[in-house]
Amino acid sequence: MFKNKYRVKVPTTDTWREMIKCQAACPVYTDARGYVTAAARGEIELGYEIAHDPNPLSTICGRICGAPCETACRRGDIGPEAKPVAIRPIKRVLTERYGPESRRGASSGVSTSVPGFRRFFSSPQKAIAPIQDAPGLGASVQYSPARWSRRQLMQLASRPGRRKAKIAVIGSGPAGLTVAHDLALLGHKVTIYEAGPKSGGMLRYGVPLYRIDQVDMDLEIQEILDLGVEIRYNTPIGDQITLADLRKENDAVFLGIGLMKGRSLDIEGANLDGVITAVDLLLNYNLGYEVRLGKKVLVVGGGDVAMDAARTALRVGQLSAAQQAALADTEARAEEESETVSTAIDVARTAIRLGVADVRMIALEDWDEMPASEIELEDALEEGIRIFTRLGPNRILGENGRVTGLEVIAVESVFDVQGHFDPKFKPNTEEVWECDTLILAIGQQADLGVLGGADDIRLSARGLVEINQATGQTSAPDVFAGGDVSYGPRLIIDAVKHGHLAALGIEGFVQGQPLSVETRIEWTELSNHVLFENWTKLQRRTVPSLPLDRRTGIAVVEVGYSEGEAAEQGSRCLECSVNTIFDGSKCILCNACVDVCPWDCLKIVTLDQLEGDEQYRKVVEAYLGTSLSSFLEEAPFPLAAMLKDDNACTRCALCAERCPTDAITMEAFRFQEVIR
Repeated sequence: MFKNKYRVKVPTTDTWREMIKCQAACPVYTDARGYVTAAARGEIELGYEIAHDPNPLSTICGRICGAPCETACRRGDIGPEAKPVAIRPIKRVLTERYGPESRRGASSGVSTSVPGFRRFFSSPQKAIAPIQDAPGLGASVQYSPARWSRRQLMQLASRPGRRKAKIAVIGSGPAGLTVAHDLALLGHKVTIYEAGPKSGGMLRYGVPLYRIDQVDMDLEIQEILDLGVEIRYNTPIGDQITLADLRKENDAVFLGIGLMKGRSLDIEGANLDGVITAVDLLLNYNLGYEVRLGKKVLVVGGGDVAMDAARTALRVGQLSAAQQAALADTEARAEEESETVSTAIDVARTAIRLGVADVRMIALEDWDEMPASEIELEDALEEGIRIFTRLGPNRILGENGRVTGLEVIAVESVFDVQGHFDPKFKPNTEEVWECDTLILAIGQQADLGVLGGADDIRLSARGLVEINQATGQTSAPDVFAGGDVSYGPRLIIDAVKHGHLAALGIEGFVQGQPLSVETRIEWTELSNHVLFENWTKLQRRTVPSLPLDRRTGIAVVEVGYSEGEAAEQGSRCLECSVNTIFDGSKCILCNACVDVCPWDCLKIVTLDQLEGDEQYRKVVEAYLGTSLSSFLEEAPFPLAAMLKDDNACTRCALCAERCPTDAITMEAFRFQEVIR
C-alpha cells in the first residue's frame, strides 16, 4: 500500500460550476467566458446580450466594477503570459456598441422595449443556442443561467393569476435600482424615494468623475426608469415622509440606503479643521462644489476609497468656472444636495495634480496586504501619489484649531495568526508628518435615521440591518434590505446581486409563497474543439488611457479598448466551460494522452494510490460491484484510474485528438437556474 496517496474527488454539478471560475466569482453569475469569446469572434451584440442579461448595470460595471471575475480567472495562472483575461474592459466595448450609451444624442430617447434582446429572446423557448465547433463557441451561452435573468423574470411575469403589488424603494443606489428593475419587469408598481436630486447613490456621489462618464450612468439608469419605475427626487425618508408611512401605503418596502457617512478616528485631534473623510471629499467633489484643500494632503487608508480620495485630491481645483457650473445644475442645487451629505468640506486651497500638490498616503498594511486593487495602486503611483506602508495614525496635531500634522507610528503586524484584522504597533517609533489637510479613508457607516425608530427591524452589532440573505427580508416581514446597509462595504456587483435576491424575495412575499429554484444542466459533445489561434502568445494589454498631462478635472482617465483590441484580449480565454470527459471502458492504457499533454495535468495510477471521501467510495464500489477495501486486499490485478488536474488543464483538446480509441471527448457544460 502506498503511504502518500492522491486525494481525489468525484465531480458534482457544483464542481463543474465552480470550474468556470470567472462565472462562479461573479455575484450575479455573469457568463464572462461567453461574452469575451463572443467579442473575440466579433459578435459584439451577442456579447452585450450575454453581459447585460443578468446585470441591469452592465454599462456602469464595464467601467468601474471591481471585477472579481478577473481575480478568479485561470488564465492568470496558466501559460507564458499568465495574466487574467481583461474581462471588465471587454464588457465596456460591448456596452459602448449596444448599451444605452450607444444611443447618446438620439432624438427618440431611451427605448422602453428591453433593448438588445429582440434576436434571442423573442421566443421564451429559444433558451439555448446550438453549440458549434469553432473557437469560443463551446463556451458561448446566449442567455444568463441565473434565476434573475431578464428572460426568467419575463417568464415569471407571464404566469397567470399573479398578484401585482405596490413597492417602495428607499435609495437609488445599485441595490435599489436592481430591485426596481426586476420588480418592474414582474409588473409591480415601483416608486423610488431618493433623498438627493440625482439617482445612483454612491455610484453618483462616491465614485470619482475621472473613472466614469456620468452621462453614460444617467442613460443606463434612465433605461431602468423607462420600464415604468417612478422616482421621487429630493425626498428623504424620516421627517415629512416616514418609513411607517411607506409601510402603510405599500405592500413592501426595500431599504437601499447604503453607507453614506465616512468613519472618523477616535484619536486626539480628530475634530480639527482640515480633517475630513474620503466620503465627504468625493461627495462634494462629485456634486460640483468648489473643494479647496491645503498644500500638503495626507490620506490615511489603503483601500480603494483611499485611492479614490488621493487621486481626486490631485484634480481638485482644476475645473474651470464653466465646468463647475455644468456640474452644479443651479445655485439652488447646493442647498438641496446638503441634505444628503453629513458634513461639508471647508473651502481652502486646492491640491494640484502630479508634481505640484503634495499628496501622500499611509496604510497599515504592507504592499502585499493592502486591500486596494492592483490596478488602483498602479494608477495612483503613476499619477505621482507617494504611498507609505506599515504606518498607522497615532494622533493629529494642530494649531489654532486647524490640523498641522499627523503623528504616525510603525506597524508591527496587521493580522493575527488566524488572519483577523488586529493591528499591532511598534513602541517608540512615533514621528510627525506635516499636513494641512488630512483625509480619512478608513470605512463607511449608515445613517439609520431613515428607520425612524422602527423597533421591529433588527440591527447587527456592526450597526447594519439584519436580513435573511437568501431573500433580503428583515425581521419585519414587509421590509426588505440589501446592499452595503446590510452587508457592509462591498463591490457594486455585490449590491446588484443583493437587489436581485431581494426582488425575488419580495415577489415571493407578495404572492404568499416563497419561490423555489431548480438547477438544470446540459452537456454537449464538441467533436472538433479548438482554442483561438496563438492564445498562448497573446499578452494582456494595458487598457488605453489619457496621458498624464491630460488627467485633469472631470476627464475620464480610461479610454478603453477598440473592438480589435477586445477581440484579441477575448482570444486569451481558456473556455473553462469545456471539459475533457473520459470513458474508462474505451481506454487501453496506452498513455498517449499523458505523453501529449503540455501541462502535465493527466496521470494514470493504480486504484490503491487513491483516497477520497464517502462519495468517492460509493462511486468506486458501484463500478467494482464489491467493497473497496475487499478489492484492494484481494484483487488479483491492479485497477487503473485516470487523474486530471483541472486547474492546470487549458482545454487545448490535444489529449482527445491523440486518443486512438475516442475514450476522451471534449464536452461543454451548461447550467440554468429555473424559478419554479
